[in-house]
Amino acid sequence: MLRRTLFQDPMPVAYGQFYVTGDDDDFLDLTESFAGQSNGLCGAAVQGGLFLITGTHSGHVQLTVELHDGQPPEATGGWEEVVEVPFLPASTMIHLQAWGGEGWWDLHLESNPGNGFRVRYCASGMDRGREQVGADLDELAQDEYLLQLWPIGDQVPRPDAVLRQASSHAAYWHGYAHSLPAPPTPEQRAEAERLALLERERRTEELRLRDEARRWGGRPPSERLRQVVGNVFGIANLDRDLVDGVAEADPRTQRRIARWAARHAFTHAGIADRDWLAPVWEALDRDEPLPAPFDDPDELWRRFRPSGEEVYYESFAVFSQGGATDPFAHIFGGDVLGSGVEVDPVSMAVPALTAATAPDPLQAALEALWAAATAYGRDVPAFLATVRREFPEVA
Repeated sequence: MLRRTLFQDPMPVAYGQFYVTGDDDDFLDLTESFAGQSNGLCGAAVQGGLFLITGTHSGHVQLTVELHDGQPPEATGGWEEVVEVPFLPASTMIHLQAWGGEGWWDLHLESNPGNGFRVRYCASGMDRGREQVGADLDELAQDEYLLQLWPIGDQVPRPDAVLRQASSHAAYWHGYAHSLPAPPTPEQRAEAERLALLERERRTEELRLRDEARRWGGRPPSERLRQVVGNVFGIANLDRDLVDGVAEADPRTQRRIARWAARHAFTHAGIADRDWLAPVWEALDRDEPLPAPFDDPDELWRRFRPSGEEVYYESFAVFSQGGATDPFAHIFGGDVLGSGVEVDPVSMAVPALTAATAPDPLQAALEALWAAATAYGRDVPAFLATVRREFPEVA
């Protein structure tokens, strides 16, 4: 029977344990490692790892690790505790590991995927090691251990077994293993993973819908509203009921609202009666594209700001719609209703014209309404009341 010694040295232990793990330094849990086993000295319930118990709490124990080409003869020579377990490595490299990552030693034991080992763990002097409390941690403890491995190829692994037991310390740990519930079957693990995936998907969808409702002013949008592109969240947060009313209107009414909002915004800003805007309003009234050069948004800006000076402009946001004294709580670089910040109505109104020409009549209406609302600044409640008077069918 061929044998190769893989390790023969004092092994540091802490909390009465050390491990055999793969090349990814897996952390082994005590309970999971021994769940469903008969023995409590060599935990192999977690694939790829061995959780090994010693009598010594903290210090160094003599350890020998051997590789055999077949099942070795019965353990003799005073080994008081003998257990065997199946071991299926989870990686190609296997090493010893001390508690807390304090050290590891490559066993130079390459494994083939799907091929397992039988492991025999032998111990002597466990009770003496347990009683050796307060000894010099650098001294060799009174308990010693032997770990033997041999390949079983693709054979069906036999369950773990207690072959010999003599110490009260080993008896305690065997009893601990017996007290643990059996680990879940592969089918149970798969079902648990499936349910966990469904719960994650449910939670993700719940968060998505919650975020969508927040962006749309407090409740999920209709499918028609979801199809609208462009900047429509502003008016939805400002007055969601109005948005729903506009969405339920027919396309002809939506286009009429878009034209009205654009002209109303320009009127409020004091720029609707510019002579050169006459062909623009005529095209808008006929549902035709804006004439050149006004079909270019940049040209519109240049007409109103010929010197190219920049105008203070911030996005208009809404925090809530439910305040008892302020049903239109909103901000513009702060709370407009209380900050004294003034908006530039021209800068706010100009986008209403290009918005009103959007191909989708619903998008045109909502974006034009939003631009007009921002042009009103702190007087936005008055604007929304005007919309409802002009279009009672959407109120």
